[in-house]
Amino acid sequence: MNEASSIASEFETACPEFQTLVGGIDRRNFMKTVMALGGGFVLTGIEGLTVTAAAVGDARSDVIITVYMRGGMDGLMAVPVLGDAKLATLRPTQRVKDSAALNLDNHFGLHPNLSMLKELYDAGELAVVHSAGTPIGTRSHFDDQKALEYAAYDRPGTPDGWQNRYLQALGTTDVFAGYSTGFQTPVSFRGSAGTTVFENLGDVALGNIPMFSNRGAFLTALKTLHSNGASNWQVAAQHSLVASERLRTITPESTGSYPKDANGNRFSGLAAMMKSGLGIKTANIEFDGNFDVHADAGVNEGTMANNFKSLSDSIRAFKADIGDLWKNVTIVTVTEFGRRLEENASRGFDHGWASAMFVMGGGVKGGKVVTKWPGLSDNRDGDLKVTIDYRDVLAEIMRYRGGIDSAKIKDILPDFKYQDLGLVRQLA
Repeated sequence: MNEASSIASEFETACPEFQTLVGGIDRRNFMKTVMALGGGFVLTGIEGLTVTAAAVGDARSDVIITVYMRGGMDGLMAVPVLGDAKLATLRPTQRVKDSAALNLDNHFGLHPNLSMLKELYDAGELAVVHSAGTPIGTRSHFDDQKALEYAAYDRPGTPDGWQNRYLQALGTTDVFAGYSTGFQTPVSFRGSAGTTVFENLGDVALGNIPMFSNRGAFLTALKTLHSNGASNWQVAAQHSLVASERLRTITPESTGSYPKDANGNRFSGLAAMMKSGLGIKTANIEFDGNFDVHADAGVNEGTMANNFKSLSDSIRAFKADIGDLWKNVTIVTVTEFGRRLEENASRGFDHGWASAMFVMGGGVKGGKVVTKWPGLSDNRDGDLKVTIDYRDVLAEIMRYRGGIDSAKIKDILPDFKYQDLGLVRQLA
């Protein structure tokens, strides 16, 4: 089975809309093509980019890491409500039983495979935000993912994603200030500020290129080809060459025991880049897993259980790997929507509305569940209601851990009046 086929198989229970979003990419050939074009990664915000040792901005500010759980992560699988008989009625086979859940506050628990998150919660380094989400709730992957990443609901047509606007607010021009894993630039990273996107360090370092026996001559030819160019393509190629040479010096060795999957590789690569002092200000981990579980959700054993184990194990290894840097890291999980409250006939869940978010890191005021809990009966047409706008979470993190003043928050999240939720401590 080739890689493209295995990807398709992994998501065969997802809806056609989500399969369109994640499918149709032969990842291996994609990387080969990009490699041939200049370095194995994508640079955005071409004009005025620099490649320096560190990004401009408050040196104390956290690295804000988003973990995108695309497909619609169900908050009641990850953070089940305890002692609610209605949940058992709605989900006769696909739920975490109270006896198996990791108890948080006697009202909510964690999926048993999220053991690392429970450790962080107990240490005061993880907060849960429940019944959170976007204000629109269209149940469309296309619409809700775009809305989630632009985060500019009252200004349709805003060209830049929210993470790019965050970098602009920091005033950084370094291409490594924003880094995303994956094979294409996420919407949240699009815009005038420089960002870098690639999958693996080994793919972008212009190391061993099999079709060229003389690596030095090949690099010289590339540099000559793209020198003194004024086009966006030529400038991008120049920066790609410089950046790839910088990345070539990074040793991807880790001190954490990462899971042997794509998520482990992505967290490990991010850790290596952070330890090298590249000056990353915000990063995006594209979580590899199927959350669009319309059939055979596998809450206790299978798809969702495996997703949660991979997340937990990756974060455990990442924290161990980066060591002291953890105190200046804030990780936030996001998803476009949750799932319906009621289990369907295929033992899965269709598109819903509210979900749960995790906020973790050294500056988090953790050990609590933050929610305006609506209950399971007061729902929206069978969906858990959104009672906390996810932008409240982002705004607080950027304000107090990113060091962004309130006026600039309004530029990043236009026409939005955010409310502090007490999730993080202010930078010292």
